[in-house]
Amino acid sequence: MDRINGKTETLCIFGHPVAHSKSPAMHNALFDALGINARYLPHAPEPENFADAIRGFRAMNFRGANVTIPYKTEFVGCDGSPRLVDELSNISKFTGSVNTLYWKDGIVGGTLRGTTTDPYGCIRNLEENGVDVSNKRVALLGNGGAAKAIAFTLVEQGNALTIVCRTAEKGQALADSLNAVFVEVGVKVSTFADFESISADFDIIINATSVGMTPNEGESPLPAECLHKGQVVCDIVYAPPRTKLLQMAEAKGCKVVTGEGMLVHQGLESFRKWFPKETEGRTNEELTAIMRKGMQG
Repeated sequence: MDRINGKTETLCIFGHPVAHSKSPAMHNALFDALGINARYLPHAPEPENFADAIRGFRAMNFRGANVTIPYKTEFVGCDGSPRLVDELSNISKFTGSVNTLYWKDGIVGGTLRGTTTDPYGCIRNLEENGVDVSNKRVALLGNGGAAKAIAFTLVEQGNALTIVCRTAEKGQALADSLNAVFVEVGVKVSTFADFESISADFDIIINATSVGMTPNEGESPLPAECLHKGQVVCDIVYAPPRTKLLQMAEAKGCKVVTGEGMLVHQGLESFRKWFPKETEGRTNEELTAIMRKGMQG
């Protein structure tokens, strides 16, 4: 921190809560390793102050930001139009979710863009753990910002997707929007209450809810009866590292994939948007190794 001076650039993560976030540790580790004069900080504005926080971000010319629960859906209007930002990526327009803010063409103070790197992080995490994510039967738990973005990419890659939500109506809205784009796929919907009866039909189960996240480590979105030997069970929650869902899945003989890898890979994709020149020619393996070391302290 002794390198902060008048030229130090600021980045941040917006969320509520956000004290558990490992994003500052991994991004600041990259700054140090690459010699970038910048710092990344956590900010937890109250919901009623969130719009003011984004206006402050713009006014103070922050270099970039990540966005996490519960604010990912605050940037997209019902008609897909941008809110609080100037432009949206196509996937953010479709899914209504943003997890990354960056300046178009790297011009700080110019055109602020919103996009999501969540699906890249989720898929890359599975692939890194030896899981082929194509033409599989996948159950996706949740219909929030991250779930919508991940769902789009899963269907795009040819997977047979079932969305699992508390109410069928919430899941059906997402399924209908996906089926309108991918007309030959036929995304299905289940409620958590009905999921046990079909749970053995899936190759991969992905938890895209926040259930089980610190400080609610004792919670799981599914009971153990919904988990079956040989399935892949992935959790996007990374704090704690092994959620109750993953502990139960491991005990049932499932292959488990923790959320840390998704955090790292979506974070690196964001970092490349903020600092394209500084990361040019650097491999993902090199940069993710730095990020993981930073998270370990």
